[in-house]
Amino acid sequence: MSLILTPSQFAKQSGIKIANLDIKKSLAKFEETGRNFLALGSFKVDKTAIKTVLKGELTTDGISSTEFNKTPTYSIGIRLDNEEDLEAFEEFNNILSSTLSDANSDEWELSNFVKDDKVYIKLKVVDKKRFAILSNIKLDPKKLRDSGLYRGQKVSVFGELGCYCHLTDKKAGITFNARKIVFEEESDD
Repeated sequence: MSLILTPSQFAKQSGIKIANLDIKKSLAKFEETGRNFLALGSFKVDKTAIKTVLKGELTTDGISSTEFNKTPTYSIGIRLDNEEDLEAFEEFNNILSSTLSDANSDEWELSNFVKDDKVYIKLKVVDKKRFAILSNIKLDPKKLRDSGLYRGQKVSVFGELGCYCHLTDKKAGITFNARKIVFEEESDD
């Protein structure tokens, strides 16, 4: 069983590291084969996987949809309730930066996970028919308007923090793999 922590609680843990990420090995393999231009890792405390919960309110009217390479992508924007949680992402960026510099790797451009005090969570789709997350509200990629989600609605998103390194562009950043979303539903008072 793994712990569920807010980003600020997670950032205060000792022994945080990025697991499953070997930049030197990934770069060598990419140069050799020309494939696998992304290296991915996950944040852990020692060897323990940590589930993270982001609590806040929606900053998007429901689920946003855009097209990238003729494929729809979906996301929600969240303004986190706790200022310390926002600041924790600076610490995760520092850990990523340190990991890259420890590998004696070239200069990397780090993207910010937090944009204008908001975080954007990508929602992965399985077979173009359903989202790959659990939710207390029926979410359908084909019927986004039917979800009834609204700007300002309280939400808790559970998932794992990770990172990506784009080997050709030398860009890296924090990722959040959403597993479960709980939306506060209006009461009938």
